[in-house]
Amino acid sequence: MVRVLSSSRIIAASSLATALLFAASAAEAGGCRGSACYNLVTTPPVFGTVDETYQVRPAQVQRRVIPAEYETVTDTVMIAPERRIPHHRAAVYETVTEKVMIAAAGRRWEVTRDARGNMVGCWVDVPARYGFQSRRVEVSPASIDYETVPAVYTQRQRQVMVRPTQVVREEIPAVYETRQRQVMVSPGSQHWAPARR
Repeated sequence: MVRVLSSSRIIAASSLATALLFAASAAEAGGCRGSACYNLVTTPPVFGTVDETYQVRPAQVQRRVIPAEYETVTDTVMIAPERRIPHHRAAVYETVTEKVMIAAAGRRWEVTRDARGNMVGCWVDVPARYGFQSRRVEVSPASIDYETVPAVYTQRQRQVMVRPTQVVREEIPAVYETRQRQVMVSPGSQHWAPARR
């Protein structure tokens, strides 16, 4: 981008050049006697300011590694399952004593002699005879009782990944700076111009 000197500066430079030209013409006019007299007119160069943009640092791409994230998780783990333990119970016996009839009641014929020596026959009632007999009886039969032992649990901790490793791409834009320098807008020139009388 070229920035030309302001018009006031250009006019001031032109006025200065014109004044010098008139002074030179006046000096030379005293020695010029012809009808076609010319003065050498010098136009000074014109300078302007140029804004130039320079790249100080080019655009860059950076990659940043974000490590994975982990969390601790507590799990309930069964270390022993539920089980049933059998308990065998033997049958229970008792001894029972019972009164039993050994011989039933009856009658028997007995012959005896009386006081005078005569034989007398008569029926005699024989009562029943009883005795005691013991025997073993089962009070309760054999059985199996089961005891339930509950399962055993424990807690264990483990780490789980909640976010994997990531690579983030970051773009850093280029950096520019603007500098100014002077350039010649138009070079100076010289030409012959008719002298004023």
